[in-house]
Amino acid sequence: MAGFNLRLAYHKTEAVMISNRKVILEAKIIIGGQVIVFKHSMKYLSVMADNRLTFTSHVDYACGKASTAVIALSKIISNGCGPSSSKRRLMASVAMSVLRYGAPAWAPALDSKRNQACLNKLFRMMALRVAYGYRTTSLDAIL
Repeated sequence: MAGFNLRLAYHKTEAVMISNRKVILEAKIIIGGQVIVFKHSMKYLSVMADNRLTFTSHVDYACGKASTAVIALSKIISNGCGPSSSKRRLMASVAMSVLRYGAPAWAPALDSKRNQACLNKLFRMMALRVAYGYRTTSLDAIL
C-alpha cells in the first residue's frame, strides 16, 4: 500500500476469524503499531457476516432495518382510510427490497426456525398494513 501512496485507516479496520470449531481461536494482528480487534460479525457491502457464516446477525440487522421502514410508513398511513392497496403494496416493497438485498449470500440462514420467526413477524406487520387487517389476524390468514 505504501508503494501506491495508500494509507490504512487503522481505527476502521476490523477482522473476523471464520471457523467451524466450537471454540473460536483468538489471534492478535498488529498493523502499523495498532492492534486489530477481532469481532463476532462485521458488515461488508451491507451484508453482516459472522464468524460461523450462519448469517443470523444479518437476519437480525435486516429485520431491524426493514421494521423501522415499516413503522415509519405505518405512521404515515392510517389503518382506516388512506392510500389504495396498490400504493400500500408499493410502500411495503421498500421494506422487501431491504430484506432481499444480498439474499443469495444469506439464504442458508433461512433453515433456522429463529430466523424464520423473525422474518415472519416482519412479513405479518407489512401484510397487516397492506390489507387493512386487524392486529389479531394471523400470519397465514393475512398473507
